[in-house]
Amino acid sequence: MKRFSAIFIILSIFFTVLFVPEKSQAQEKQQDVIYLNNGSILHGEIVEIIANESITLISNSGDKWVINQSDIKRIERVPILNVLKNDSIEAISYLRNGFYSNINIGFLLSGNMESLFPSLSLMFLNGYQFDSGLALGAGLGIDLINESYLPIIGDIRYSFKDSKFSQFVYFQGGYAMTLGKPDTYDFDYYESDLESKGGFIINPGIGLKLNFTQKNALSFAFGYKYMQVKHEYIEEFSGQKIKRTTEYNRVTLGIGFHF
Repeated sequence: MKRFSAIFIILSIFFTVLFVPEKSQAQEKQQDVIYLNNGSILHGEIVEIIANESITLISNSGDKWVINQSDIKRIERVPILNVLKNDSIEAISYLRNGFYSNINIGFLLSGNMESLFPSLSLMFLNGYQFDSGLALGAGLGIDLINESYLPIIGDIRYSFKDSKFSQFVYFQGGYAMTLGKPDTYDFDYYESDLESKGGFIINPGIGLKLNFTQKNALSFAFGYKYMQVKHEYIEEFSGQKIKRTTEYNRVTLGIGFHF
């Protein structure tokens, strides 16, 4: 009996020495968790702290983050096992500061459509997005209405949510240049020396953005475009220079890809 007791004690000590230190060591492994003001959560190891400026963190996936201290809500240090146990993952922010590009294909609808197909619009934008949801950009494109126009615009937009589905509003304004000589019969002037001077554009609207990653997204927009185009020609009989203005009012439907 004493022999079995001794064997049991020896085995108990053996398994305790073999397994407990490894478990204790695993439980002691810690990681830093940074909670941001925008709701994002980053997991990893803080490798550098610049007082009153920034904190540098290497995430669990190997990415390097340099975070302004003013954007940090709080910092915690927790066991890695606790994070794995809770299936926590690094949160993705879709409103990170950074440059973006956008290609948008639009349809220009009017009340007196002479064709079954609406006029087309193509716009290419470059801009900078802030983590507050505000984005500023500029772009150029082509509008195919009665004649072809080259719009050069400024773009300001605001996203309301930092999530996969985000509503946004936008406002575009700028100038449209005429491409080529206008067809006089399209404007009922019947003057061979008709010249188009272009005109200004305003285009407000609303939309829905579907975010796939922090950079790539698909957007659907609904808006209103007003464009004013000025024409000049010399009257055949009097020789007087005549100036006229053509106005376009269009409902716009657009599909855009952000990258």
